Amino acid sequence: MIDLDKRELLIQAAVDLFAQKGFTETSVRDIGKAAKVNTSLVYYYFKDKEEILYSIIERSNRDLIAVLKEIQTKESDPLECLRKMIVRHIVFSRESWKVTKLISVDSYQLHGQRKNQNIRIQREIYNMYMKQLQQLKASRVLQDINLTVLNFVIFGMINWFYRWYKSGKSLNEEDVANQMIKILNFGILRENRDPGKKELINDAY
Repeated sequence: MIDLDKRELLIQAAVDLFAQKGFTETSVRDIGKAAKVNTSLVYYYFKDKEEILYSIIERSNRDLIAVLKEIQTKESDPLECLRKMIVRHIVFSRESWKVTKLISVDSYQLHGQRKNQNIRIQREIYNMYMKQLQQLKASRVLQDINLTVLNFVIFGMINWFYRWYKSGKSLNEEDVANQMIKILNFGILRENRDPGKKELINDAY
């Protein structure tokens, strides 16, 4: 019978070690030692080190998807929904920056079925953002810009946030996220929108 507490201890130990030493330089023995679990027992919970990495990434992505889906369900305004998704995504990434680092740096270590499944999950997140961009395009507030490029720009902003942001400064995570969105909006929204329409930028901040 699987001891869920020990499995969780192994996962948390792996998160810390992968973030500190890197996936390649961390051994199963290191993980077992940090979790105070005999090395031979580690293989009772996971087939190999790669499965530990996959479990960490998969759980984080599923948690993020749940958060973004909740926002999409509750927020009907497409621009405000996109704003809230980006803010929450950035805060989520900051709160779990070690896992964010693993996803950004070590996802390529996954192979075969694990790699394919991770790609499918990443595609699900990508499609959630694409849905919002398509709604904005349909409302005719976007410039003539390729939505795929725009989507990856958003992902790039979010995924690199953990690398340069330092807490305790003048701006918190949500402040930075809103600044990112303002920069993004002024670069993608039409300058001459119908004056009779709602002023989306002003209403969003």
